[in-house]
Amino acid sequence: MNDIVLGEDKTYTLAEVVDAVKQTLDAVSKESEQNTLRYSAEDVYWLLHDMLRYVNRNIPGEFALWQTKKGTYRVTYRTENTGQREAGRKLKADVRQTADYLAELTGRRPPWG
Repeated sequence: MNDIVLGEDKTYTLAEVVDAVKQTLDAVSKESEQNTLRYSAEDVYWLLHDMLRYVNRNIPGEFALWQTKKGTYRVTYRTENTGQREAGRKLKADVRQTADYLAELTGRRPPWG
C-alpha cells in the first residue's frame, strides 16, 4: 500500500481527502479477500449513511441515500439551493395543512392560509 502522509501543518482539499480514503479502502479490500465474514444489506447501508453524514457536515450541499425501490439505493447530491427550495415547499404545505385544519375546526379559513 502507498504511504499516506498527513502533515500536521497542512490542510487538504476534499479531493485529496477522498483520494486518501479511497487508497485506504482499496488496501482494506485487497487484504480482506480471504475474509469469509459476510455483511448484511443493513450493515452496508449504515456504513454508507454514517460516511455521508460525516461528509455532509464538512461540505456545502448534501449527499443522501435515496431508496429507488425495495433493496436498491442511489446516492444523490443536492445543492444548498435545492434544499432551501424543498424546505420552502414543505413550509408552505405545513401552513396550508394548518389552515385547512383551522377551517375544519372553526368553519373559517385564516387569512394567512
